[in-house]
Order: sequence, then C-alpha cells, then structure tokens
Amino acid sequence: MKLMYPSLLLGLLLSSGIMAQADAARFSLAEAEDYAAQHAYTVQDKVLEFEKAKKTITETAAMGLPQISASFGYSYNAQIPESPIPARFFDPTAPEGEFATVAFGVAHQNQAQIQVNQLLLDGSYFVALQASKVFKETKRLDKEQAEIEARKNVAQSYYGVLVAQKTKGILEKNLKILSDNFRETRKLYENGFLEDQDVDQLELLINNLQNNLSNTERQLNLAYQLLKFNMGMSLNKTIELSTTLEELITPAQIAVGLSLDSFNVEDHITYRSTLANERAAQLSLANEKAKYYPSLSAFATHSQSNFGNEFNDVFNFDTYWIPGTTIGASLSWNVFTGLARHAKVQKAKIDVYRISVAKEATEGQLDLAYERASSDYKFAIDNYNNQLRNLELSEKIRNRTLIKYKEGLSSSLELSQSENQLLQTQTNYINAILNALNSKEALEYALGK
Repeated sequence: MKLMYPSLLLGLLLSSGIMAQADAARFSLAEAEDYAAQHAYTVQDKVLEFEKAKKTITETAAMGLPQISASFGYSYNAQIPESPIPARFFDPTAPEGEFATVAFGVAHQNQAQIQVNQLLLDGSYFVALQASKVFKETKRLDKEQAEIEARKNVAQSYYGVLVAQKTKGILEKNLKILSDNFRETRKLYENGFLEDQDVDQLELLINNLQNNLSNTERQLNLAYQLLKFNMGMSLNKTIELSTTLEELITPAQIAVGLSLDSFNVEDHITYRSTLANERAAQLSLANEKAKYYPSLSAFATHSQSNFGNEFNDVFNFDTYWIPGTTIGASLSWNVFTGLARHAKVQKAKIDVYRISVAKEATEGQLDLAYERASSDYKFAIDNYNNQLRNLELSEKIRNRTLIKYKEGLSSSLELSQSENQLLQTQTNYINAILNALNSKEALEYALGK
C-alpha cells in the first residue's frame, strides 16, 4: 500500500496541472483586442450611455403624442357655508329687510376627471426631435472611440507582457551560461590556475543578473494584471498569450505598417465627432430661433361629479352623476422677452462659429498627428533593424571573448565587459521591438483605426 502513495500523489499533481491549464484562457492579440472591444470598462460605460441616448429619442418623440391624465377627488365639507337671503322668500309676513341664512351645498362630494392634451404646433419640438437623433449619434461615436481606445490599450499591454517574457528568457539564458562558466572558473581557481578576482568578477555578474531576473518576473506579473484590467477581465483569472513577439515584428508585418499611408481626415473618429458637435450647435441655434414663433396645443376635459349628505351617497353609482366636458385650444406666444431671446440667438451663433473654428483646428491637428506618427514609425523600424544588427555583433563579440576566456587568452574583466555589453544590446533590441510595435499602434490610432 505504501508504494501506491507516490503514484497517487503524482497523479493528483498531474491532474491538477492539467486542470489549471484548462482553466487558463488563451488569447491571440486580435482575440484580446476583440474581447476588450466588448468588455472593457470604458466601453461598457459608453454602451450604456448609447442605450440611454436611444431612450432619449423616445422621450422626446413622446412630447408630440397625446398626453392623457386622470384624477379622482373626494371632499368633505365639515361646515357648509351659509348665505343670507331675504326672509320674505320663505315667510311673506316677515318684516322688510329681515334676512334668513340658507346653506347651499352638501356634506360629501367627489369628482372623477380625465384630461387629454395634444401639442399641435411648436417649432422647438421638431428641432428637439432632430437634436435627439444627433445626440444619439454623438453617443454612438463615443462608443466607437472607446472601442478604439480599448484596442490600443490592450495592444500596448499585450506588448508589455511579451517584452517582459522575452526579457525573462534572455536573462535566464545569460544566467545559465554565466553559472556554467562560474562553476568551471571556481574549479580552476581551486586548482590554482586562476586568481580569486576572476571568480569574484563572475559572481558579481551573476548577482546582478539574478536581481534583474527577479525584478523582471515581478514586472511580468504586473504586465499580466494590467492586460487583464484593460481587457475588462477579472484580475483573478489566468490567461495565456498565443501570439509571440517574433510574429509581430516579421518583415511582412513591417511592410504592412509602412504601407499605412492613405490618410483621409473625414474618416477619422475625432473629426466625425467634431462634425456631430457642429450639427448639435446648429440645432441649438435653430431651437432658439424657433422660440420666436407661437406654440399651439389642444385640450379636452371630461368630468363626472356626485354628492350627498351621507358618506355612502357619493359612492352610490345608481344615482345621477353630473357630467362636464370642455374642449379647447391654447395659443402661446412670447411676443417680447426684453431682448433675452435675441441674446440667446446671438450666443448660439457664436457657438456655431466656435465649432467651425474647432473643426478646422481638428483637421490640422489630425494631419500633424498622422505625419508625426508616420515619421516615428519609420524611425522605429530603422532603429529596430540597427539594433538587430548590433545584437548579432554583440553576441559574436561575447562568444569570441568567452572562447578566449576558456582558453586563457582573455581576462575575466574582458568577459565581464562583453557580458555587460551584450546585456545592454539585448535591452536596446527589446526596447526597439517595443517601440516599433507601439509606433505602429500610434500610427493606426492616428489613422482613426
């Protein structure tokens, strides 16, 4: 029985590892961007705002539909008021000038009423209908902008994870090579073939690499957390990335980036949002002008009243209820508002002009942003190619120095210098990749994609 425990434990460990892998969701770069376009927190907020804007159209349209209201009222006259009447109405023998008081009214009464109002003519209403549609369009554009931002943020976070993984792999490889050399150097030192300075020099390099590796592992964990947050995913979930860094920086990918040279400002999301704002300002002006004209509405009211001296009388539906019906129309016209209306129209005209100026500024800003992003991407690609060549040279230098060191033709100081140079070149190479990817992302963003 004892021999079964290790096998059972191994089985449990393997099964738990398989389950952990099954729970981890794999995302390519495109899949992560698509996920964020639906689940990112900012996108969810803009989606709700868009849904709210659609309800605004219904709310505005309802102003032009019949407005029906109903009411029911009950009143109890605790003390019925009395009115003076000449006494001769009741008693012909009563003296001249004598009055008697008579109570006109009943103790209990109620009234049921229904009222219908219909807007017939109001310029502001028709402007409001158009404005609500423009408002909906601005919220749709806000949602589209949020999706673009979410894709960009996720792409940059995705690159951050890949770069951290690449850095970790390079440091682990360098650490293994130095650790192997350190063991060989220590044996040679113990046998009296090398000085202690050679051992100390390698140990110093190893300590620095281990420290950098530990820091990179922490940065990798933070990069994963940032990616999940930007995707709109719970930070407790586990994800894996299926797209590699090398797949994103292939010659074909670079060629695609360099071909992004067709810029049309009218297709850019920011410019389209500016056009929507301009349309909203124009409608605001139209609304102020519409207030110069009258507003016409119709109404109808029907009521049924009942009364009695006892409480039960007012709820006796067998008795006669007194009907009342009123039908009419109302014309409202603000003939003079003390120049306030004129001032509002002038303010609205200024807003329209301001938006037109902002539109021109937006065109220039977007053109400049594209030119800058295009230039930055081309420089980033040139820098990447240069750093790739430098990496190849640095690896050749380190390998030759390592061979010479093992043959006793090079000192530990020279080996240390070549290792530091390689590490710096590797760092520059990784940064060049990251800069190239981010520059391409910035170029696509400048194109409004």
